[in-house]
Amino acid sequence: MSLVVKKALRLVDLVAEGTTTLSGISSAAGISHSTTHRLLATLVEHGYLRLERRSYRLGPRLFELGRLPREDLDIVEKLRPILMRYASETRDTIHLAVLTGRNAQLIERIYGDRGLRINSYPGMMVKALTSAVGKALVAQLPHGQWAQYLDDLPGGYHRSRAEVLDDLARARGNVAFDQDECSIGTCGVAATFMANAEQRVACSINGATMYFPDGRLTRLAPAALRLAGELEAACRN
Repeated sequence: MSLVVKKALRLVDLVAEGTTTLSGISSAAGISHSTTHRLLATLVEHGYLRLERRSYRLGPRLFELGRLPREDLDIVEKLRPILMRYASETRDTIHLAVLTGRNAQLIERIYGDRGLRINSYPGMMVKALTSAVGKALVAQLPHGQWAQYLDDLPGGYHRSRAEVLDDLARARGNVAFDQDECSIGTCGVAATFMANAEQRVACSINGATMYFPDGRLTRLAPAALRLAGELEAACRN
């Protein structure tokens, strides 16, 4: 583990133990004031900590991670290098998700280097059929199970049941899309893979709609399928 990561984890531990001020954390960690401030700012930016009235507290991402099953966290650790490579190559955000009830739950998010980022985080849940990852996962279920997910669409949803059913039918080929569905101004393309004999996981390439002009989202479908294939192969090793 890198020295920087060890230092950052030490800061999270100190906050969890009740040391909450910058000076106190710096002193307890034995790290310079400037380095401590920089690491804390990064942890706050990514949701591991939050800053309230000059005191640091545990952030929402830690609580969300606590809701994830242990096996999902194990999958994430194994697959993260591949996710990071695709985030670098596409410059977009890469997600992993699983079905939890009638929701799609993110189990990992890797940002690319775009200036405008999606507001997503591990543990986040969305109605399954409002997202590319959710549609990709539901589409692989028996047709008889689709209705329960359709019944769970938000009231006043801007797409009809017939349109969403068409999405699911097309996604049987293992590619699903969403555009301004999960949230306005974002879009994504997803595919699925088997992490083991029972667990199907979706992977997606997502970003602000402005980064997907002139059919780029559709052109990324083969990349999403390649990503799924690499992830499934890695799970088998």
